[in-house]
Amino acid sequence: MNNVTIETKYAKLEGFLSENKVNSFLGIPYAKPPVGEGRWRAPEKLDYSDKTISVTEYGLSAMQHYDQWELASVREKGEDCLTLNVWVKDMEKRNQPVMVYIHGGGYYSGGSSDPLYDGEKLAMNNDVVIVSINYRINFYGFMNFASIDPTYKESGYCGILDQVAALKWVQENIELFGGDKNNVTLFGESAGSGSVCLLSVTPAAKGLFHKAIAESGPISLYSTPEHSAMIAKDFMEMNGCSSMAEMAAKSVEELNVVYEQLREKYYYDIELMFAPTCDGEFMPAQPFKALKDGAAKDIKFMTGTTKNEYNYWSLYYDDLANEMPVFHKCVIPIMFDGKLDVDQYAEEFKQKNPDMDPGERYLEFMTQMDFRVGTELMAEYQSKYNDTYMYFFTYKSTIPKLDSCHAIEVPFVTGNLDSESGLSFTGENPPEHLSVEAQAAWVNFAATGNPNGGKVPAAWDKFTPEVHAIMEINDKEWKMHHHLNDENVKMLRPAFENSLVK
Repeated sequence: MNNVTIETKYAKLEGFLSENKVNSFLGIPYAKPPVGEGRWRAPEKLDYSDKTISVTEYGLSAMQHYDQWELASVREKGEDCLTLNVWVKDMEKRNQPVMVYIHGGGYYSGGSSDPLYDGEKLAMNNDVVIVSINYRINFYGFMNFASIDPTYKESGYCGILDQVAALKWVQENIELFGGDKNNVTLFGESAGSGSVCLLSVTPAAKGLFHKAIAESGPISLYSTPEHSAMIAKDFMEMNGCSSMAEMAAKSVEELNVVYEQLREKYYYDIELMFAPTCDGEFMPAQPFKALKDGAAKDIKFMTGTTKNEYNYWSLYYDDLANEMPVFHKCVIPIMFDGKLDVDQYAEEFKQKNPDMDPGERYLEFMTQMDFRVGTELMAEYQSKYNDTYMYFFTYKSTIPKLDSCHAIEVPFVTGNLDSESGLSFTGENPPEHLSVEAQAAWVNFAATGNPNGGKVPAAWDKFTPEVHAIMEINDKEWKMHHHLNDENVKMLRPAFENSLVK
């Protein structure tokens, strides 16, 4: 392994040149370890060090439970997890576009060390600097203790503060790697997409990035202070604590035991119970409304979903058709501030689609309610202010039951089709040409704010408030649609506009 050394504003870093001739720097600290008194506090800026730090291996994964489908969870974990990774083919080339990836995992699992998110191939195939980040998750990153102790007012969104700190590190150092700090694109999937959306309307992140790619995660993935405070109170009582001093004194092992009990108690709710708290101070209390009112007007936007988002959950639930309605009743109050009568919309969807299999119909309803319509409304609102593009990913997995499931586009975008994680989505022998094409579109957008050009196989129209232009992406063809999902948008628009944007 050939070592590569670079001196940043905080320390000299010793990375390596990969077999693919990509300069790789893994596990770079971007903030002080959030341990001891730093637990449940905002991240602290690094001090300068004159030491050389070896950055040839990923840093610790954030603390989390074991999940066979989230491979970062099988690696060594710890509270000292605030690290990022950088890949670049040519560090001598100046002003290359920068793409910063935020991993998903429902805000309670995942990490940048998952082979699915490895940035080497994306950097190898394109003149771009790739960055991926870790951030605190679950009760370490999003447990809202503010009502218990006001000095912990930031505890409900520490993970988002971590992301902001990582973006500040990028602004301070990325030019040293050949990147253009004035051309930074955030991209992420699921909770990573939700993070991208929230950062787009968060004042503290203004100017830290310039384009956003939100994959299968609308801006409605957040918690109200009331909801997150209720969970924090329960967690504290389950720990047998009456003060934050007692909580802070708990060991990681003690906290993790109670966390497992909390997960068992809430079960389905775990999917969104750690969504970031929007308190109206750090982040807008109504992020959807903030987007509609132009809070992200300076950001070029690209967003989309897959065709069968909820089929992904067949990896976790054996009886998907029967379990999902129960699951849905748990997550909908979080996504809609507890203000939505979901049965009303489910019945209307049923009346409009009477011939569908009942189980498949409810899964499609969930995909529309939780992903597709919200994402399309985001695109509509944002397109009033800046260039916006939307996609619909319909490549079908060869693995039974998955179809075009949640996250299936990720291995094509990152180029990690041969990774264990990628194959768990795509099935054997995924089409490499689709990866080449998807990478071209994502990198084109990062470079110019326009996904068109090069190996993108069809002309991609802008999405506008008047013309909902959506690019369907699969291995057979790329096809431009106008008003593809209008009927569902019309039916479900009131759910969003009466609850989240009024």
